[in-house]
Amino acid sequence: MDGDASQGPGRNRTGQVSPSVARGAALLVAAFLANTFQSAFARAVGAAMDALMFTWLTFVLALILLIPLLAVRCGRDLPTRVLPLHLLRGGMGMGGFLLFMSAAKLVNLVNANVLLNTTPLFIPLLAWLFLRQRIPPGLWKALAVGFAGMVIVVQPNASILDKPGDLLGLAAGFVCAIEFLAVKALDRSESALTQLFFFLTIGSLVASLMMVGHFHSITLDQFLLVLASALCLLSFQFLLIRSYSYADPSSIGAFQYSSVIFAGLIGWIWFAQIPNAGVVVGTVLICIGGVLSLVWQNPPPPTPGVESSTGNNPVTVHR
Repeated sequence: MDGDASQGPGRNRTGQVSPSVARGAALLVAAFLANTFQSAFARAVGAAMDALMFTWLTFVLALILLIPLLAVRCGRDLPTRVLPLHLLRGGMGMGGFLLFMSAAKLVNLVNANVLLNTTPLFIPLLAWLFLRQRIPPGLWKALAVGFAGMVIVVQPNASILDKPGDLLGLAAGFVCAIEFLAVKALDRSESALTQLFFFLTIGSLVASLMMVGHFHSITLDQFLLVLASALCLLSFQFLLIRSYSYADPSSIGAFQYSSVIFAGLIGWIWFAQIPNAGVVVGTVLICIGGVLSLVWQNPPPPTPGVESSTGNNPVTVHR
């Protein structure tokens, strides 16, 4: 996971992970299935446990489950030189999770998941505003399509503040976009386990501070649902990291929208939720805009150089 040279499935003789779009896509779909189940577990615990306590317990239990693995590795994943980035990622990650779980309790699972998946739409806007990165004309069109779908799903009007579930889902997508930018920076120097440890530790500490004065007892059934959520959180993180070790995000990123299908099926089977026509249309537009933005944010790498037959010096040809 952190670049050890030991051989295993999918590794070549040098210990490098062999590229495989199909395997990366399969892992990414599995990751977002786990992510979707988290929102279902949050809704299933009911009103007896609020989203804050659900988030706090999920992070704490996930951290407890991770500690044995860190101990086996003798703590070599713990040192870091980029603590501020971890603080940003941990705070935003916990905030995004809390917003997402809050949305899942208030609206149907399709709304919550599709609005969380506006993250690819927010990333280029944040990069444009804060990193001064240019947005190509084609990407602006993709963002316009995605945000048109968002408006259809949210249906902003005077009564939206009385039912803030959609706004919370949208806020989760925005906050997670900030987290993703932090993750991209962390990927330059930090192993997967290092990132996961600081993510869960910082999230647990922040949530613990917010929980002061709000602790209360829960039932065994509620505890088991939160434990399942913690396992899903760990699974999501590991599967996501693993999927991108097999294939570039530009190749498989669109598969994250499988979570919308999972949300529709789980919501229908478990909670008898059927999205209306407006939500379906808006979802399609958000997915189209998100897929196009993923493609145009991550252009394909240049083709390998080829030698010209007209001379002795090699000529590199780029697409």
